[in-house]
Amino acid sequence: MSLFVLVRAHVMDNWPRLLRYCGTSAVGVVLGQTILRVCYDLLGWSGLVSNLVAFVIANIPVYFLYRGWVWDSDGSTQWGRVVLSFWLVSLAGLALSSLAVGLVDAATDNGWYLTTASVAAFGTVWLVKYAVCDRYLFGNLVEGDGLSEQASHVAGDGTQSAGVR
Repeated sequence: MSLFVLVRAHVMDNWPRLLRYCGTSAVGVVLGQTILRVCYDLLGWSGLVSNLVAFVIANIPVYFLYRGWVWDSDGSTQWGRVVLSFWLVSLAGLALSSLAVGLVDAATDNGWYLTTASVAAFGTVWLVKYAVCDRYLFGNLVEGDGLSEQASHVAGDGTQSAGVR
């Protein structure tokens, strides 16, 4: 089965969750970029420090929105598996963003270029973060996975196999 068919089936089965993920991500971007610009433009902090502060502050409500609203998980928090993993995935975005922001900050004092570098870097991690959150962190905590017939297939031994969520 092609990757396109699997992705399409996932989108068709999970479009409300995907919309909530997009909305939560938009909240995170607006909050993070506002904090970044306040720290950089108003407080005069370096681009890297501003980016780090914005990341930490914005990711706290984003985590709770992802967990509670996007994946509708209200069970007990699994600190080692879920929280730590979420922050590790988020740190990949921070590392890429910090590299981009550091390079731009060294080249110019323009805050808009700094914002663009930060958003572009976090945007590259955005799809991967959804897949990790859905597949490994929060998705398996949701009842009624909603996998479509197109994405499931019969394994070689005749048992049902879900393949990719």
